[in-house]
Amino acid sequence: MTMDKLFLALHVIGALMWVGSLFALMAFLEAYAGEPEAAPRGRLLKHLRQAAIVPDVGATIAIVFGAHWLFRFKLYEAHYMHAKLALVAVVIGLHVMLKLKVKKAKRGEAFAPPPLALKPMLTLLALGIVIFVITKVPA
Repeated sequence: MTMDKLFLALHVIGALMWVGSLFALMAFLEAYAGEPEAAPRGRLLKHLRQAAIVPDVGATIAIVFGAHWLFRFKLYEAHYMHAKLALVAVVIGLHVMLKLKVKKAKRGEAFAPPPLALKPMLTLLALGIVIFVITKVPA
């Protein structure tokens, strides 16, 4: 196995970890926002704070090793990568939005749970990223 293939594997694992943990973070935020009692909210907050770390780790791994591939093989010249990276930018935006909700929960501020459409949207974003990479459309 070459280092490039190892880095690609790490990029994919990081991306899977990132997207999967964003789903978990949404579930924790929904549970926390919907819990009226203080004691269970306190226990949920502990888990919410721990769950909020995982997307950051996954995103870091995905971005670092993805950047290696992007620049090592000049993938920034490929048109399909522009579309893929545009979708990744939207995922980053969702990530930031969820982290801001976690920050509000840590401060004890009220916040609305993530919109229900966020889960299908994240699914479609991940699907779009995979489709652009596999099909290389637009070529």
